[in-house]
Amino acid sequence: MREPNQPPVATVDETVDEILSQAGRPETPLRRTFLQQGPEGKRTPGPLKTFVVNSDHRGLLLYLLVLGKASSEPWDATLAAAVWARALGVELPNSATAKSMISKAWKRLEDRRLIRRERYRRRARVFLLNEAGTGDPYTHPGQARDTYLKLPHAFWQADPDGDRWYRVLALPEVAMLLIALSLNDEFRLPAEDMPDWYGISADTASRGLKGLISHGLLEVRKHYKTAPLSPVGYTADHLYTLQPPFGPKGQVQGRRQ
Repeated sequence: MREPNQPPVATVDETVDEILSQAGRPETPLRRTFLQQGPEGKRTPGPLKTFVVNSDHRGLLLYLLVLGKASSEPWDATLAAAVWARALGVELPNSATAKSMISKAWKRLEDRRLIRRERYRRRARVFLLNEAGTGDPYTHPGQARDTYLKLPHAFWQADPDGDRWYRVLALPEVAMLLIALSLNDEFRLPAEDMPDWYGISADTASRGLKGLISHGLLEVRKHYKTAPLSPVGYTADHLYTLQPPFGPKGQVQGRRQ
């Protein structure tokens, strides 16, 4: 309970809601090259790999949040470090420790060539760069006709039970959610291919998929095929489809349902 004559302080949820309300859109576009790059048959991992390999959960959330806020040219965001810290649920967001934590996170994003920074009235003014990590200037992927996914702001907002997925999901689950959002319904993700395709270990990918299933965000269906040389005479594919609020998309392998 607040002490008498003490000012009301914005909550974590109120801060996140206000940051995204200024974007004026219900979802955030994210180029597929953030996840995976290269031509068909020669796929290589995108910058997402670095977040997962380095267990940089906070850095990924900060990047997705600034990507959501910077919704128009010059594709920038300028907020006090304490505001970003409060949005990410950091304790004592006004402390020197919290501000240093945010500064270090910006530095990691800068080193990965996903943003650039400059000082503006004692605050960091953050400019988006291309999601591929090339250091190229940012443009809206739709205007550039690049392939991109859409991260619904439901990821940040409270569901009917009051949960917020960005707080509920672990890093492997967030990573697999982004990958799933880039694919159509009933997609296949063989665990043995994940290191080459996305730079994510088979174990991490499996934990992420199982986590999304346990949260009711992903449905799995087994598709059986005859296999005369298999000991059991068949093989089974796992086909995954996102569930509300992130799916289904109504498209299966390039054709509408």
